[in-house]
Amino acid sequence: MARVLLVSFIAEHLQDRERILRAAGYEVTVAQSCASASAAIGKEQFDVAVLGFSSAEEERNQLAREITQANPAAKIIMMYFSSVKNTELADAILESSAGPQDILRAVNHILNPRNQAQTG
Repeated sequence: MARVLLVSFIAEHLQDRERILRAAGYEVTVAQSCASASAAIGKEQFDVAVLGFSSAEEERNQLAREITQANPAAKIIMMYFSSVKNTELADAILESSAGPQDILRAVNHILNPRNQAQTG
């Protein structure tokens, strides 16, 4: 199953997102800081990363670059709060209010776009 990196400084967000992604069969690594995310990227390759809006834009972009350098096929989902600026490195963007189910749908879609198009 695909490996997902979740990055957020908000522990409650990580717990809910991790739980639903694991229940769907994904291998999930969580990081509450950019430093811990960078360390995880150095040890593992991820198929998709969900980067929370609470990290600074430049730190988030740096993580996106690190992830795609480690695995050029990796997909990046960026969360945003009030502006989508500086999300050019993202394959998908989600509003910060997106719940765990929305994130699961985005991960499923970004990893299997053809299947999603056929099933709605």
